[in-house]
Amino acid sequence: MKKYILYFMTALFLLGATGCSKNSEPSSPKPQAQGAVPQDMATMVEPIDALMRCMLENNTDYDATDPEFFWSALYYFLGNSGAENSLVTVTDDGRLKVPKKVAQEYAIALFATYDDLLPLPESLSNSITYDKDWDAYLLSQGDRGLSETNLSDYRETENGYVITAKLVSTMEDKEVLGKCQVTMQKNAFADGIVDPRYFYSIATMTKEEGFAPPTQTASAVFNGLVDGHTVEMTLEDGTIQAFQFYDETVSEKLHNMKEKDAFSFVYSTDEEAGAFTILEIK
Repeated sequence: MKKYILYFMTALFLLGATGCSKNSEPSSPKPQAQGAVPQDMATMVEPIDALMRCMLENNTDYDATDPEFFWSALYYFLGNSGAENSLVTVTDDGRLKVPKKVAQEYAIALFATYDDLLPLPESLSNSITYDKDWDAYLLSQGDRGLSETNLSDYRETENGYVITAKLVSTMEDKEVLGKCQVTMQKNAFADGIVDPRYFYSIATMTKEEGFAPPTQTASAVFNGLVDGHTVEMTLEDGTIQAFQFYDETVSEKLHNMKEKDAFSFVYSTDEEAGAFTILEIK
């Protein structure tokens, strides 16, 4: 059920540019801050929601120094919440035109260590582009789909708050798709922004529930199959290691390999069970 919800949610996000005017905004539910949340912190559910989706759907950790994560998170944030900004317009082909200063304001809310916009990675060139003449970014409008982010259990710190964020299915089961602990601090740039919407910046976002184990890439030499779902291989450092596999494509490739064939692969680690699982063979 969780995979279906995330897949459908991602598909809706990528197709969100169907509406060609600001009057046809997505009808999906907006994230809501629950409980006794201070008034100046209520809007922070929007950047938190964007980060939750980005981290869940791309299986990444919060990392303000990684250009790909930086822009992926900003893409989610602007795509879902940017249309509400009065300076953002919609092009004839339905894309959002986001002035650079608006992108900067939203990036500040996502990353407390913000200093400047990081270089836009080539890997995201199909999703977001920069127009020099307009000094603006062009991207598709998003749709939150079948889930929403709720905030709860906040506690005040010297310079902000620590709060619990949950991405919850809006279907009948109300399944919790992901849970994070979020640390926020006061927005250091708020005084320099005209009519600021976000009075805090996110400093850390730690995964707690619902996230898949992080993936890694490695190279190895094929030694042979131990059984129908286990392969033995020699890694680059000379270590002999057994890996599990369950994906049909992975299984087919491994069953067609010969001893001493070299290959690269993507795998995940279950630290509690001490198991390694191959997810993809390159």
